[in-house]
Amino acid sequence: MQPDAVKVLIYALSGRHLLVFDEPDFPAVELQVPGGTVEPGEGIATAAAREFEEETGFAPDELHPLGIHDYRFEKDGREHHHQRHYFRCRISETTPATWLHYEMTPFGGGDPIGFRFFWLPIEDARLRLGYGMQALLGHL
Repeated sequence: MQPDAVKVLIYALSGRHLLVFDEPDFPAVELQVPGGTVEPGEGIATAAAREFEEETGFAPDELHPLGIHDYRFEKDGREHHHQRHYFRCRISETTPATWLHYEMTPFGGGDPIGFRFFWLPIEDARLRLGYGMQALLGHL
């Protein structure tokens, strides 16, 4: 079965901490890692670098592929299938402990979305990440 979308997710690390974000304007949205949708004709690694910079405001250092995970979920009474390509990276620039960045080109269009980023111990991320995004944390 063909996936409904091909996605990239990036585990950015600082020591034993993982970069995560929430959406202050949408408190019901679960904790996430940077990522997004691969555009038609775009390479997987290119999409990962683009999405990471769009969402965080920082360029990733050397993206390293971790693996692929098929994520299935139900939404609006329909089953969806995303093929997720996971990467790990570090950020060479010094980042604050927490920062707010706006995604100016959200999936499906619409107004910019504010993301609040912070570093979370990897073990805490295993318990707190939403939407199955913890799937490949064991590969770090």
